[in-house]
Amino acid sequence: MKNSQTNPKPVGKALFLWLSTISLILLMIGVTALWYFISPRLHEFNEAFPFILLTGLRIFFLLLVIGSILVLFTAIFERNFIIAKFAAHMFIRIMYPVCVFLGPLIGIPEERIGESFVRVNDTFIRSLRKKFDPKETLVLLPHCLQDTSCTVRITVDPSNCKRCMRCDIGKVLDICDEYGVDVSIATGGTLARRIIIDKRPKVIIAVACYRDLVSGIRDAYPIMTLGVFNLRPNGPCINTHVNINILRKALESVVKRPVSSFENN
Repeated sequence: MKNSQTNPKPVGKALFLWLSTISLILLMIGVTALWYFISPRLHEFNEAFPFILLTGLRIFFLLLVIGSILVLFTAIFERNFIIAKFAAHMFIRIMYPVCVFLGPLIGIPEERIGESFVRVNDTFIRSLRKKFDPKETLVLLPHCLQDTSCTVRITVDPSNCKRCMRCDIGKVLDICDEYGVDVSIATGGTLARRIIIDKRPKVIIAVACYRDLVSGIRDAYPIMTLGVFNLRPNGPCINTHVNINILRKALESVVKRPVSSFENN
């Protein structure tokens, strides 16, 4: 029987935005309180060390605040406000783990935070309004999209797929052929990283669950990774699906559409 709880109502960008803002405020309060208690001891140890440490903390939190503002503006207006990419990326990499720690304490599951984070990341990429050549693009799929009864080995070479349409692999290959982009199928994070190293794409469109998308987005940086959530009507990691329309929109947003011979004529 299909599990209706495997694909709950989609999470928007707002969850990660407000949770990360609250987390940043709490982090600053916590560090300030800690500094209040330890600074007298540091002065006893060395007069210069507290000044150097305090300066470093001020720069650190200034970058986080700048990154927070840039993330917020980009997510709200979907315009490229990333005038300091380092600060924005620093904010995302640092605040996501903090949000994952804080979220469960106030009743927000990690999965919901991860989904919201991926949507904020996708907004960043789309806000750049940049189109990539199909040869610079990689569509990365999880092996769980393949029907478990299928005997064809496609993780080594997706072109082995017979496109019988019992699963979504054939549909994805059809649309990727239409755009002229490369497709790879990974059995896990280690193989996915190896594929990225070998193919060296400039942009990745990854289909996966929230956990793999979050780790992939963070591991692949500075390569831009656009996330598309897989659908799990049978539970995780077995006979999953992908919304082809959403995948098409992802391709349209970052890939230059090849001109067909018919259009040339």
